[in-house]
Amino acid sequence: MFGGCWTLVGTVDSQARFEALYAAHNAAVRTYVCRRVDSQDADDVVADVFVIAWRRLRDVPEDPLPWLIGVARRVMANRWRGVTRQAALRDRLMSERSRLASPASTIPQSRCVLRALSAMRESDRETLLLVAWEGFAPARAAEVLGISPNAFSARLSRARRRFERALAAESTQPKTEHGPVRPEVLP
Repeated sequence: MFGGCWTLVGTVDSQARFEALYAAHNAAVRTYVCRRVDSQDADDVVADVFVIAWRRLRDVPEDPLPWLIGVARRVMANRWRGVTRQAALRDRLMSERSRLASPASTIPQSRCVLRALSAMRESDRETLLLVAWEGFAPARAAEVLGISPNAFSARLSRARRRFERALAAESTQPKTEHGPVRPEVLP
């Protein structure tokens, strides 16, 4: 008899903790996800993140946002694995279309930045974006990636150097080689 009462109390406490977690971090998780997937998939990814958070509520740390962002990364990675062929086909079609399109007279700086980012390895891009777009301090970004703060700092330094080289290469390319940049190409 008492076992059922304790289970009910535990469920109420869990529900309250989950609702507080959701209210506090839904917007940040949604922002992170929306920068990486199209709006059509964002709701599904965010829902999956919080389903996992509910199922693993006991595993959620004191500072839950890096953990939630890490869960979101893994959910998106699983989705990306499922659509790899579609992305490759879309990229081939986009490159063909950009080759056939008339060249623009000027390319805004932000397009060069997006192209430089899209040319980088996913791990370098994610390292930079966690700091630049998500505003994480290196220690919190390290939690997202599941590495030590020192390892993250070293990774960030290397990623910044590679980004500088990619941006320099991007800005020196002839403008006729550039096609449209679509943000959803950036994982």
